[in-house]
Amino acid sequence: MAPTHLRARDQAATSSPMSRLADLIDEAHEALFDDRLQDARRLLDEARRLDGRDPEVRLLEVDVLVSEELLDEAVSACEEALEDNPRSMVVKFRLATLLLDGFDDIAEARPKLEDVARRLHKGEKPDTGGDGQEEQKQAADDFAVEVWLTLSDVRAADHDPHGALAAADAACKLAPDDAMARVARAAALFDLCRVDEAEKIVAQAIDRDPRSADAWWLRGRIHTTRGDHDKADKAFERAVSVDGERFQPPFRIAEDQFARLIEEAMAELPEPIVKAMKNVDVIVEDLPEVEALKKSDPPLSPSAVGLFDPEPLAPGAGKGQPVRIFLYRKNLEITCGTEEEMVDEIGVTLLHEIGHHLGLDEDDLDQRGLS
Repeated sequence: MAPTHLRARDQAATSSPMSRLADLIDEAHEALFDDRLQDARRLLDEARRLDGRDPEVRLLEVDVLVSEELLDEAVSACEEALEDNPRSMVVKFRLATLLLDGFDDIAEARPKLEDVARRLHKGEKPDTGGDGQEEQKQAADDFAVEVWLTLSDVRAADHDPHGALAAADAACKLAPDDAMARVARAAALFDLCRVDEAEKIVAQAIDRDPRSADAWWLRGRIHTTRGDHDKADKAFERAVSVDGERFQPPFRIAEDQFARLIEEAMAELPEPIVKAMKNVDVIVEDLPEVEALKKSDPPLSPSAVGLFDPEPLAPGAGKGQPVRIFLYRKNLEITCGTEEEMVDEIGVTLLHEIGHHLGLDEDDLDQRGLS
């Protein structure tokens, strides 16, 4: 989730030194774009000599540190910038995205995103700047769309599909022709098992941007849920052809080979987990049934790789009663790119689902890295 960098501009600045400061910041960002880190650092140092407390300069420092792969230092610099500018939505949003992109820290990032979104919803104007009224409005709208799309992704990852849909709807309202906003809405609908609606909206996204890898990947997911694996693979291929760094082809595997990988994964489980699985049946199916997923509140996503049945046992209740863990082969194939990844993912899925059997909720599992 790497949103477009948006910088706060000082509208009152018209003097020559401030004009030079703006030029330095622009030149530094060009240097970062061209991977000229030494030039970017030199320009940053010159900008800091002019005004080291300027919000744009502080955010430039963060960007330089990120480019230098000094993520802890980047977080510290962003936190200091927020202390100096506590009402800056731009700085708070940058800190949230840094926590997400650099550390996958949803727990720390989400409250910051929620705060920025709440203030936008109340009509507060972000400090995005711009030289004229029209440019200011466009910058503010672009910023708001980035916030809502990022929040939609975070809510989805945080097991909140209804919240993800609400955030995606807010983005679509601001940018009705934006393909990524439509993809976000379609993804949230898909996670809520509203597959027909998701299919319609992802088609609209592809019409608007035929090179949207996310849209093609989601279309592949939708075809998979419908059992049309040939169409799914064609959609996945389109996604990979557009963005091979983020997407990889599904790792298709025969049933007997999949059974062997399950055995390998189970052999690597800790002994206490093996004992806990004594009365657990592991059942392999191609895909989950959408109607069964709807029985949960909120519904479970059709992209689920595993499912625990029945509900977690209450303390002392139903001891010895067999329970079932379902593994969904087609969804695991989409998630993994190699045999090794498949074994790892099966192991994590088994640990996740047996955690439910032991009474752990999603928050407990997240804390143990089993979400």
